Amino acid sequence: MRCPFLSSLSLIVLLFCNTIFSQKDTIVTKENLIKDFDLTALPVLFYLPETGLGYGALGIATFKFNAEPELSRPSSAQLAISYTTKNQLLIFAPYELYWDNEKWRIVGELGFYKYFYNFYGVGINSLEEDFEIYEVTFPRFRFSILREVLPNISLGIGYELDIFSNLGVTEGGILEASDVIGKDGGGTVSNIGIQAFYDSRDHIFYPTKGFFIQGGFFTAAEFLGSSFSYSKFSLDNRFYQKIKGRQVLATNLFVANNGEGTPFYDFNRLGSNRTRGFNDRRYQDNAELSFATEYRFPIAGRFGGVAFASTGTVAPTFNDLFTNKYRNAGGLGLRYIINKKDGIRIRVDYGYAAEGGNLYFTIREAF
Repeated sequence: MRCPFLSSLSLIVLLFCNTIFSQKDTIVTKENLIKDFDLTALPVLFYLPETGLGYGALGIATFKFNAEPELSRPSSAQLAISYTTKNQLLIFAPYELYWDNEKWRIVGELGFYKYFYNFYGVGINSLEEDFEIYEVTFPRFRFSILREVLPNISLGIGYELDIFSNLGVTEGGILEASDVIGKDGGGTVSNIGIQAFYDSRDHIFYPTKGFFIQGGFFTAAEFLGSSFSYSKFSLDNRFYQKIKGRQVLATNLFVANNGEGTPFYDFNRLGSNRTRGFNDRRYQDNAELSFATEYRFPIAGRFGGVAFASTGTVAPTFNDLFTNKYRNAGGLGLRYIINKKDGIRIRVDYGYAAEGGNLYFTIREAF
């Protein structure tokens, strides 16, 4: 069984040391800008055959800017740091900020990764026996700023930056023999684009009703130092519906397409949170179409459960998505609420696909 460990901290084993702690107060600064501050932090310990023993810490802070009304959504920022006995380092800090009565939204991530990724080849017919890994080092910067233009609808601009270096490819392997772009020494991904959101969710951490639709179109910006020339678009559609009591049905339809010239680091793929059960990057190509559904239900006290299923495909072009073979996965999960106020949960999922299963242990819902 192989378990991905990516920016979501999906782990084979995650052990809690001592206790989870929470701190609530109003942050008093010179301008008194922040209120309702809530910090949840936990240490982590994990083991993977590829990484050896790993350890670190994960925390999530929620807060509101002082001028925000009490019923507005909280802003949030996460920080995760981990290191492995095989000299791999992951540091990442995603954030989501709201102000002016939620009329403005900033979403992004700061990160630094010295890590490995799976490679099985390209396409929906890639073979399990061709599995190999490659190592790469890169800093990451994501930034989007959006303004509400109609109720629940926001428009804005975004920027993506990854600087790939120290690429370690298996000698004589399929990656070295392939013709994918970017395999020779890495390069800089520097994309700028436009984004749009429709967001009618009742909560950002644990929605029970509403839609979240995010669309984006990005293009490589040579004047910003991009090593590649390509464009891409994506449309992420999520729907949440309370069924009865605290039971919730969540669905996610995702479609994306990258143009010619895309480096293989930026391929769309099955094996993400949307399609749990596949090994990470098990199937990857320019285009992706996937659908996932999840039934969430309470068990007792702070504990809850989920049952999930997904189907999806990847293809070299957008049109090929509709005639391609589809791959299916599904599984079960357990939830534990660590922050009742904001509904933040620890999740443990076991997903299964035709080639075996994967265990995921992390924080926040998959979508």
